[in-house]
Amino acid sequence: MMESQRQTHFGGRGFTLRSSMGRGLPMLLIPIIVLILILFSGNFYFLEYFHVVVGSAWTGMDLVMGLFFAFIMRGLSNIERAEVSKRLIPMMLFFMPSIATTTITAGIYLAAGLGIDFFSIYFIITAIIALILTVQGLLIFLPNELRIYSEILRGSRNVEKIVRLTMFNLKLSLSQLVLQIVIIVFMAHFATGGSL
Repeated sequence: MMESQRQTHFGGRGFTLRSSMGRGLPMLLIPIIVLILILFSGNFYFLEYFHVVVGSAWTGMDLVMGLFFAFIMRGLSNIERAEVSKRLIPMMLFFMPSIATTTITAGIYLAAGLGIDFFSIYFIITAIIALILTVQGLLIFLPNELRIYSEILRGSRNVEKIVRLTMFNLKLSLSQLVLQIVIIVFMAHFATGGSL
């Protein structure tokens, strides 16, 4: 009874379209703007540095989400899980797509700048994995986050839906982490020329 009463009151206070946009839009726009400035500058060192930083942030976020948050969320009630999800929304909805797309974009420019053979088996595997990550992110992860965001803006009446989508995205983060680790192995090969 207490749980159902709390479910009807969850999420309304302090979470508005304006407040979430105020927190989320800078996280969305800053990596994109920085990448555009670097590309216009033509500075290869800054491009490489940016790629490493945003790629590390992306992998680190997937590590935190896929392993640590998934473990923590198992021990929480649905109301507590939904509250965590609400606090993660600006990061997951705005920052993750931004760092994912800028990482991949910077990586393509780096590959061209390094003169990597686009027809080598290693590059083809890397490109396929990057495509899988992009499809997962844009066609599964992002729509789920938008559904969660929309539900929270409506007052979070359907807590089960928020929890189900959040838990699914946490599992998806773990699969993305595994794929990113494979890409990092190939990146080390490209950077050093060492054999795999």
